[in-house]
Amino acid sequence: MPTFWIRFYLRHCLLLVFTGLLIAVLFHGNHLDLLLADPFFDFNNHLWPYRGAWWSKTLVHSWFKGGMIVFALFCLWKTWRHRKAIDARRWRVVAAAIFAVPTIVSVWKRNSAMHCPWYVDRYDGNNPYFDFFSAIPGNVVDVGHCFPAGFVSTVGWLLAFALLRYPEDRKFSRRAGLAALATCLFFGLVQQMRGAHFMSHVLWTIWLSWAIVLALHAMLGAWRQPPPPTT
Repeated sequence: MPTFWIRFYLRHCLLLVFTGLLIAVLFHGNHLDLLLADPFFDFNNHLWPYRGAWWSKTLVHSWFKGGMIVFALFCLWKTWRHRKAIDARRWRVVAAAIFAVPTIVSVWKRNSAMHCPWYVDRYDGNNPYFDFFSAIPGNVVDVGHCFPAGFVSTVGWLLAFALLRYPEDRKFSRRAGLAALATCLFFGLVQQMRGAHFMSHVLWTIWLSWAIVLALHAMLGAWRQPPPPTT
């Protein structure tokens, strides 16, 4: 592997360590998740006002998600069209991310005990709040299966576009990466407003999505096409 890419992967591994520690410090052992969720819950009427709102439930959660499925199918078609092109390996990363990110998140969710906000006792649910690093409280009624954020994972694979033209077109990479990040945060914020996820769930899902994309990029040899710059 060229030195350019060795340094690239090392930088991003360090970035993952730093951002992972930052998320852990911000959300572990405190009530930041609850403080961020409180404004979206109506404590007087004991409900999440945006949970069943048309724009959040139908427009974003159904239609936008459906649009992303269509776009994912388009990307799979593009991958097939580029199967013999110079950037074939890069498109394979995009295609692999379409399946890998939601699948890994889904498997993790099935084995997670953390709850969605609407199942937490603070918001009229039946279970106590606990974060990713906390021990499961003894008074938990049932397991939550709500971490990581599945809805965010449906767009987390978009982060693969940040590497589609890297390093030869860094402007495109920055724009694609920021657009993907903004989309993930938007999907996550809507879910928080509905009471479906805490912000830490969203941030950890984005973190995991980028880690998966980096791993796929390395394993599928996308660093081979085209060759990195000599400077």
